[in-house]
Amino acid sequence: MIYTQKLAEATALYQRLTRRYNTLSYLRLGLFLSLATLIYFLIKAFSLVGVIAVLIGVIAFLYLLSKHKEVAFARSLAQAKIKLNEQEIAFLQQGKYFADNGAAFAPENHPYSYDLDVFGEHSLYHYINRTHTYLGRKLLAERFLNPDETSIIATQQQIQALTPDLDFRQNFLALTSKINDSEDFYERLDAWVEKESKPLSKFTSVYIKAAPVIAVISLIIGYSIGNELLKQVGKWLLGINLLVFLSFIGKILKEKLSFERAYDTLHSFKRSIEMIEHRYNKKEHGISAKIAQLARLLDDLDNMSNILVSVPFNTLTFYHLHRYQQLLQWKKAYAKDIAQWLSGVASTEVLCSFANFVYNNPNFAYPTLQDTPEISFTAMGHPLIPEKERITNDIHFGKDTFVILTGSNMSGKSTFLRALGVNMLLTSMGMPVCAREASVHPMKILVSMRMSDSLTDGKSYFFAEIDRLQGIIRTLEQEPCFVLLDELLRGTNSEDKQLGTMKIIERMVALGAVGVIATHDLEVCSLAQHYPQKLQNKCFEVQINGDELYFDYRLREGICQQKNASFLMKKLGIIS
Repeated sequence: MIYTQKLAEATALYQRLTRRYNTLSYLRLGLFLSLATLIYFLIKAFSLVGVIAVLIGVIAFLYLLSKHKEVAFARSLAQAKIKLNEQEIAFLQQGKYFADNGAAFAPENHPYSYDLDVFGEHSLYHYINRTHTYLGRKLLAERFLNPDETSIIATQQQIQALTPDLDFRQNFLALTSKINDSEDFYERLDAWVEKESKPLSKFTSVYIKAAPVIAVISLIIGYSIGNELLKQVGKWLLGINLLVFLSFIGKILKEKLSFERAYDTLHSFKRSIEMIEHRYNKKEHGISAKIAQLARLLDDLDNMSNILVSVPFNTLTFYHLHRYQQLLQWKKAYAKDIAQWLSGVASTEVLCSFANFVYNNPNFAYPTLQDTPEISFTAMGHPLIPEKERITNDIHFGKDTFVILTGSNMSGKSTFLRALGVNMLLTSMGMPVCAREASVHPMKILVSMRMSDSLTDGKSYFFAEIDRLQGIIRTLEQEPCFVLLDELLRGTNSEDKQLGTMKIIERMVALGAVGVIATHDLEVCSLAQHYPQKLQNKCFEVQINGDELYFDYRLREGICQQKNASFLMKKLGIIS
């Protein structure tokens, strides 16, 4: 397995980097102790050679500090790749789902997400998701809920380009695993972008450049030649500088409040964007450099909180006021674009998730897209069922074709409906489907399979189902759709249920719907005689061999002949 090989490579890299990390740590410690000793003797006996040695030592220490930080980051990425490969191995070999399941994004009312198990534990989202950022998780959910049928071909091409490039995908996802974002982060970011910030006045801009220079020069000359006037000018300017800096502290704190402790997050975004720029040759846009600039500005302003250092430092240089001014200039130039830049990382995460899905399922097929409403699947199954356990079936829908599906309990009707819905959804998202071959006309998906009483809004099961059916009919009146219905009108009596089901099917046929309705009512199948060009009868059968039931989950033509409810109740001793 390729993930086992990648795990071994990542582990070996982590071990090498750990040795380098430890070596650099010991070198730093040794150099620090040497510098401390050298400075101690230098204080006792001044020496020009000693001063030069200290300067060289400081430069060497800063270099080691930089290399140590670089190795530490590379080591953390290697550790992240170890985790990625361990998770994929456990996922493929033991069926252990490890990513976010998307339950937080599940809508209360949606045409298919609840019925097709799109979100939640062991859901389609849970199976496919490999994103790490909040924005990536949210965008992935949006792709499931509102697929863009106009971009299917483009998405297929993007996925096909990423699928074989496992190294890029793992390196990129290792980087995004370091992004510690949240919904609150983006809310604060949006608020910062929307909030208008006044730039420094021309007078202030000139003053913060000129005043520190004049003050320092006045003090140096004044004390050098003993000129009291210059001494006083220097002291007065330092006093005014202090007041000016103190007057801006509140404004600076308000401006950077939206990015509190955001340096690491933005820096990780910057590295991720760098990877995207390198892959797609977009370095000329310089987006990663602009994000890095914002990160540095915010990091510098965070350092202002150390008053013991920042007060004298700014009195002499106005350093943080200059950085504040640069932040305002950055905001004016680029703030409107930052959300789009960060969403580029989320988009690539989503594509990596899709490519990972394809990589793990090499036998899945990209469907051929049709202009006319014809749909065909060969050897189709449900992607969440392991391949060794998966039973596949062929199905074909001509123009305006609707299937009436019958079968006994547990024969596989509901799983078949969900498999159809999931594969139609995967097609609309630009992904391959769980089939050997597929030819699909992308259509909006409408499902009514799983309803429940709603205590919060007072709707009974029956009314909730009627409400869903009304929504399906209204949508069909606007455009042809792919419809999946499972055992309608369970909340009413059998005669009313049969009549109502037949009327609904007739309405679906009249509106040009394509899809399947599963039912236990065999009388409903008689409708196919009245609409031979529109309706097909198909079924799943159960075989009773002695004292056992046998399900082969194979789709057949015609109407179900076997029933198993009475047999099961007799077997369990419920009835005699």
